[in-house]
Amino acid sequence: MISSKYTITFICVFAHIVFGDAQSISIPLNKSITHMNRQLYGEFLYINQSSNVQIDFEDINPNVYFIVFQVHSHIHNITVYNNTKNVKSTQTGTNVGFYSAVIPKIDTFFIENLNKLGLKLYVAVFGYSSTDPIPGGCNIEFPQPVPPYVRVTTFEDYILADTAPAQIAKDRDCASSQFAQVSVYMMYLPERNFNEDSYFNGLKNMMTLDKIMENGIEIPETNNKKIMRRMISAYRGTGMVFVAVARDLSNPNGFYSAYAPGYSYACWPLVDGCELLDDLLSRFICTLLLFSGIFMCFFGHRFFKTEMFLIGVLTGVVITYILISLIAELDTSALVLAALLSGTFFGAVWSLFWWFYGIPVVSVLLPALNIGFLTAAIFYYRLPGGITMLQDDFGFWALFIFIMLIVSVLLVSVTFICNIMACAVIGAYAVVYPMDFYFGSNLRYIIINVVRRAVVPDFDKAVLSPPFEWKDAAVTVMWIALAMSGFLFQQYHNRGRPPFPPPPRSISPVMPDMVDRRQPEERRHWRYLRIVAQPRTEPGPTESTPLLL
Repeated sequence: MISSKYTITFICVFAHIVFGDAQSISIPLNKSITHMNRQLYGEFLYINQSSNVQIDFEDINPNVYFIVFQVHSHIHNITVYNNTKNVKSTQTGTNVGFYSAVIPKIDTFFIENLNKLGLKLYVAVFGYSSTDPIPGGCNIEFPQPVPPYVRVTTFEDYILADTAPAQIAKDRDCASSQFAQVSVYMMYLPERNFNEDSYFNGLKNMMTLDKIMENGIEIPETNNKKIMRRMISAYRGTGMVFVAVARDLSNPNGFYSAYAPGYSYACWPLVDGCELLDDLLSRFICTLLLFSGIFMCFFGHRFFKTEMFLIGVLTGVVITYILISLIAELDTSALVLAALLSGTFFGAVWSLFWWFYGIPVVSVLLPALNIGFLTAAIFYYRLPGGITMLQDDFGFWALFIFIMLIVSVLLVSVTFICNIMACAVIGAYAVVYPMDFYFGSNLRYIIINVVRRAVVPDFDKAVLSPPFEWKDAAVTVMWIALAMSGFLFQQYHNRGRPPFPPPPRSISPVMPDMVDRRQPEERRHWRYLRIVAQPRTEPGPTESTPLLL
């Protein structure tokens, strides 16, 4: 640990002594390249605060027709421009890519650090032949003439990855889009890991074609209007690296080029710190979920009326959150508070239904519907993104409701087992939901993705592809273990008892002739005369006693 610290210090001091505030570097491009690895150069560069670096190239490989020059920083933006330095030749960001032809003369690039701290950068150069597609060569939307990079835009609920169409050798005028194909790939970084070493390792594992094919997941096309755009559900705090590969369809296995990769943490570390529970209301709700879930998982059926209230609250919160989001525009805290209040009212109404009527099958129907909803949500969560049929809202919700109803009908036929199972599974999920925040895993998005599909515009075009790393596996095992132990405990605890408690009150109609209108003293005196003062002397009726005398 001490030696590595001294090494980093020495490198920084060496960079400052050698380069000072105005650095100049000449990069040789004579390295041999292969079909799967077109990287000519890739090294780290340490740039001082408020300084710039000039990048020149020498000893260029004679087989190289054009290059893609890349500069990557972690979190902090850097500015890169070529020797013309105008609006169309300047880029600012964390992932910058430039195209430059080798003939007649390769460009000179300048890297400018306007931050108040020194930065560690990764500089890479890739060389391609004249038969390879030019990434971004048919651009009509980006500010640069040829943008060979993936533009990543982060929103609260989703991430957009945009690229410009590629240009192939036999279609320099970009007359047709049928000759070039652009595929977009993604790779997840370790969850809740914002370390720059992890970030740079992720980028380097998604630059060359062999690494892209080994580590990347292809994102399917889901937007018919913008075929160069990919939309991905955001998993806050989990880094994602995006890269695109352009292929010439006349020889897709021979002619290709890779765009400069981009990334997103689905949040903004410099703005909000990527905190998962960043307010008091969220922490309070997670605490309530934790204790309510433990109670429901192990004691829900034993305290049936309390279970009815809690199930009603959970159902009401989800339903009213969706409805309020569609009707009004509120900030997240106000929306959650309104949903919680209305959900509490819904839980009270559902408890009163059992209080007055006491029909077990009808009362257990709501927990069964919750199990069906959770099953359909898991199916949607793990479903591979991009299935065309499910992009249509009617088809998606019809299938979702169908799965929910089928599971509910099958379970409600065994009412007692269904209720204990609902208590165990839903209660266990309520326990692991707040733990999911603390561990940094993503199982909470089982419900969140369904809510997003209902309230976020155009979320039908989003590809889910959730990560499943060791943290997700640990939380899943915890959920299954809690659900099984809760089910077995409640089965053992309720053996020998009636399957359901009697309702506290019934409002079933009473026949008029059965109403006893006598005073309490008169009723007690009549019972005394009937039972004590005049005991029965004759034997009671038996099986042989005639019904009519």
